Amino acid sequence: MGEVLDFSNISPHIRRLLQEIGRFGEETAQSVYVVGGFVRDLLIGRENLDIDIVVEGDAVDFACQLAEVWESKLQAHCQFKTAIITRHDGLRLDFVSARNETYPNPGALPSVEYGTIVEDLHRRDFSINALAVQLQPDAFGELVDCTAGLQDLRSGAIRTLHERSFIDDPTRIFRAIRYAGRYNFQITETDQRRMLDAIQQGVLNLISGQRIRNEIDHILSEEAAPQMIKRIGAFDLFGTIHPTWKVSPNFDGLWTTAGQAIKWALASLPNDPINTRAILWRTLLTDMNSIEVISNRLGLENELCAQLSAQVQLEHDLEALPVSSKPSEVYQLLNPYPIESIIFALTQPSQPSWRVEKLNNYLTHLRSVQPLVTGNDLIQQGLKPGRVFSDLLWQAFAAQLDGKVSTTQEIYQFLDIEN
Repeated sequence: MGEVLDFSNISPHIRRLLQEIGRFGEETAQSVYVVGGFVRDLLIGRENLDIDIVVEGDAVDFACQLAEVWESKLQAHCQFKTAIITRHDGLRLDFVSARNETYPNPGALPSVEYGTIVEDLHRRDFSINALAVQLQPDAFGELVDCTAGLQDLRSGAIRTLHERSFIDDPTRIFRAIRYAGRYNFQITETDQRRMLDAIQQGVLNLISGQRIRNEIDHILSEEAAPQMIKRIGAFDLFGTIHPTWKVSPNFDGLWTTAGQAIKWALASLPNDPINTRAILWRTLLTDMNSIEVISNRLGLENELCAQLSAQVQLEHDLEALPVSSKPSEVYQLLNPYPIESIIFALTQPSQPSWRVEKLNNYLTHLRSVQPLVTGNDLIQQGLKPGRVFSDLLWQAFAAQLDGKVSTTQEIYQFLDIEN
């Protein structure tokens, strides 16, 4: 019998759910386990609600039956032998059949067939993720550790499970760096050599930009992202992904100020949906001349590319904004830009304080000002829509922004329109 885990530091609700799954496995004569990150983080006292269940058998059929019992939403992928149950309490559980995987070519997606829990654990990326806990009532909480993952977890080691791990799946290079940074662990010397060998063999060229982008997205969501980015730089991964990709030597400062700007924006602009991801990516892509080619290599979405381009253009346009600029001039400059571009502009260490003040004023005040006079109002005053119509509307709104007028009557007088 293996070590029995103490479930006292997880919520009673989660414990009851795992017990229910174990009892259901017993009723259907299938062995079921909770695996991976949930177990890893449980062992080191971290909360993790990403619950992955491995079934020795047909996980899709198992999940279908369980979803009926729970009266919960089911999403099944028979081809991949996986299913997702989303419960009424909002909890999501992933079910997968225990499997054995083979990689036909370096960087290719694996071929999958049914396997045992031991085979399933041996196919995983790192020993600390190759841990499972039995859920059957007669063995509930018993740890399954066939790769010495618990020992690595206690000693703080990131270790792969076979020699070709980084060649078979090059994204594991990024994941090794991410886990090492998150937990303050060390990648074993053997695996550091294997990472370098795989990189030198050009394995990153064998996988899609989207898979690389996904791994970088994960890294940018981590608290320890700066340390991870430094480690990526130490392995020259950015230059390997594209030779023009050079991360700013001031990345730490950029990251800190970007975080502060995001925190300020979320607190000060609670009603605005803010794409923080676009701001964080800009801290990595600082060379205006290489953003497009790197974006193409990574397959960045059109919306993100547009936001990155807008941030670059705004930096250029802001240089022409004089210290004496009126609110209407600030509005006219900033209004076409996405809010994320303006927030990122706040992160620039070279930004003078007066410009920061104007950016803040636009974000918190100017952009929400509503015109006192509309086109319909001008029509009611007897004006006919024409080429000068939009000019008059802008003159009226600019005067309002600049504090020259504060009522509709004052605007009509300003425009020399008889009311």
